[in-house]
Amino acid sequence: GDQAFIQELMDAALEALDKLARDTGAHLEQPVQIYVYANSGDLRGAMVYPQEWTGGVAFTEYGIVAIGVDVDSLAWGKRCVAHELAHLVTYQMTFNPYGDLPTWLNEGLSMYAEGDLRADLQSALDQAVTEDNLISVRSLCGSFPAKTEEASLCYAQSYSLVDLLIRNYGKEKMLHLLSVFKEGSAYNDALLEVYDFDMDGLDNLWRQSLGLEPRLEAALLSPVIESPAI
Repeated sequence: GDQAFIQELMDAALEALDKLARDTGAHLEQPVQIYVYANSGDLRGAMVYPQEWTGGVAFTEYGIVAIGVDVDSLAWGKRCVAHELAHLVTYQMTFNPYGDLPTWLNEGLSMYAEGDLRADLQSALDQAVTEDNLISVRSLCGSFPAKTEEASLCYAQSYSLVDLLIRNYGKEKMLHLLSVFKEGSAYNDALLEVYDFDMDGLDNLWRQSLGLEPRLEAALLSPVIESPAI
């Protein structure tokens, strides 16, 4: 695209950074680079073994975002650059040699940085609420499924969880949560230290905020796999 096209993407990136700083206190601690390819095919061609649906990627350890966006997909490109850039912010705020973040928090912050939840994802979330078919917070800690429909609900729920924590408990608590994870804290321990509830407590608070009953105790006891301490 032309210079105006690139400027639109840059503006979206800066807006995402402003939103994260304003609402969560998270910010870039090191400079980053953004590479824009003419389309997603060109991006995948520059990668080693990419997923066939890859349109953007964050190389968090190197401070690099790469997206493939053509001139007819500007709206998507703006969301994509915001999403991937937020991964760099989250990584820089929480990196440690001991453990990682729960996926719902990592992806939820990136979804939050995009702005309002996309209509298709909101629809998936609404349907899951109507059918009382939400995925538990524990289950959202690990890798998301490859199937589009299931993954869409995971991303939508992650956004909803992060939005709930920011709206109900504020910027300082979210920033504190990130700092606790930077110390290598386990998932439940971090939530308990900052919010005085664990993953199951968060799950039920979130369900109640959506008009649902608390989850049955047995349904909450799915295993959570966390990165081992080194």
